[in-house]
Formats: sequence, C-alpha cells, structure tokens
Amino acid sequence: MNTKTILIFEDEWNTIKGSFELANIYAFEDQLRFKVKAKSQDVSFDDLRNEYSAIFVDITLAKNTQLDGFNIIKKISDENRFDLNKVVVLTGNNKVEEKLNEMQLNTDDITIVYKPVDFEELSDVLRKVLS
Repeated sequence: MNTKTILIFEDEWNTIKGSFELANIYAFEDQLRFKVKAKSQDVSFDDLRNEYSAIFVDITLAKNTQLDGFNIIKKISDENRFDLNKVVVLTGNNKVEEKLNEMQLNTDDITIVYKPVDFEELSDVLRKVLS
C-alpha cells in the first residue's frame, strides 16, 4: 500500500488522536500520514486534490467563525476542490446532517462520524473513503 495523507481539521486532536493512530496501525500497517490543522486558516485550499487522499472536518454547532467546519465543506463543494465522497465529518452533535442539508450540501456524499469514535469504526470509515 502506498502512503496516503489525510488532512484533519480538528481543534481537539488529542481527544481523537488515539483512534486514528490505532486504525492506522491495525488496518493500514502504519501507511497513513495525518496532517492536523487546528484552524482552517492554516491550510491552502489550492491543491487539496493532489495532496490528500481524504479530509476529516470537525464540526461543532457551538462556534461560528467565518471558515468553520460547515464553511470548509461548503468551500470544498462550491469550488469543486475535492471529492465529497472522501470528506468525513467528525462531530458530537446529531443536528449536523440537518444543518448540512440546510446549506444545500448533499449528505449522501458526505460520511458523518459521531464522537467519541473508536478505532474499529474509524478503520471502516477510512477503508471506505480511501477505496
């Protein structure tokens, strides 16, 4: 397996890092690389398609910044910067799907993973989006 790089927008990486590391070791023979960004401002959206194999976006309904998780996904979708089938939402809120639909984002294309996430579920999701 070739090394694949996953972009992860998550401001509380330490809370889910273990699940990603275990999934990587047990399901991918440690062939995945994770690039974690706490803020959307820390990433260039120009070359997402060539740099990353999948993107995980943390979404919380609490804060609304100019480029929060919803708007990251909207930007990716509107500007056709990345395949939405390879975008995964990480969230602890069960209203996220509703909000994505309100923003006219097709939730059939986007995988939603609810926190806390265990490494086995994460392994399955990673296999799906990386295939």
